[in-house]
Amino acid sequence: MANEPANIPLVPQFITGTKGPLFCLSFLPEDKSSEILLFLPAFAEELNRCRVMVAMQARELAAIGVGSLLLDFYGTGDSAGEFEETNWTQWQQDARTAIDWLNAQGYHSISLWGMRLGALLAAEIANSSPIPFTRLVLWQPILSGDKYLTQFLRIRLAFLMEHDGDPETTQQIRSALHQGSVVEIGGYELSPQLADDLDAKSLHTLTNLAGLEIHWFEWVFGEDAQLPPGSQKVIAGWQQAGIDPLVHPYTGPSFWQAHERELTPQLINLTTSLFA
Repeated sequence: MANEPANIPLVPQFITGTKGPLFCLSFLPEDKSSEILLFLPAFAEELNRCRVMVAMQARELAAIGVGSLLLDFYGTGDSAGEFEETNWTQWQQDARTAIDWLNAQGYHSISLWGMRLGALLAAEIANSSPIPFTRLVLWQPILSGDKYLTQFLRIRLAFLMEHDGDPETTQQIRSALHQGSVVEIGGYELSPQLADDLDAKSLHTLTNLAGLEIHWFEWVFGEDAQLPPGSQKVIAGWQQAGIDPLVHPYTGPSFWQAHERELTPQLINLTTSLFA
């Protein structure tokens, strides 16, 4: 990456989704044969914490002629709809809508790039799609939807403790969701449908990815540190299924967790180098 971040503008626009307008930021090269990365975002507040890094990465790629379409799912970000109205199936449809839109613009070399929960969704789409994606780029992928949901529910527990609310457990919250209640967590209205969707998702079950170029980026404690055991287990399972992801450990701030703006240049450098 250059000493100064690329200052290429990303174009804000809306594309027509199945339930309403979907907000995107894009850089689309004039050369229609150029590779385009469709970015599938992180979940809830992580989406906002990642925006700066994702936009920086898109600009760095634009500087070398690689396009990006940064998508907000229905019910999230600046797209139409409310969070409690959306679900995993809708997000799959939104991604396919974006792919169809890119095809209609004349772009057919499309890759999927996902962040956190968006990485799990990107892998699932690639796993089940007949579309020959150019590559799959996973930034800090979520391994297990049910474990991730439990972590998300704990945000509510922490809020209740801090504000002297009636104590709850994650099991009680899950019970309320299973009984059909919408639960507010960190400012987001979580629907029973979306909770059920997350509980059912797991990266290790996606074994139809053989032959696809996959790049797995994950934060580690230090230059010589290994990936966490959970990630190693998923990757080992993939390898047994004939899937051979290229793993790129990196160091720096875990920007998706930070409440203040954090940048992780090594991740951008490593990702850009794939295309340079």
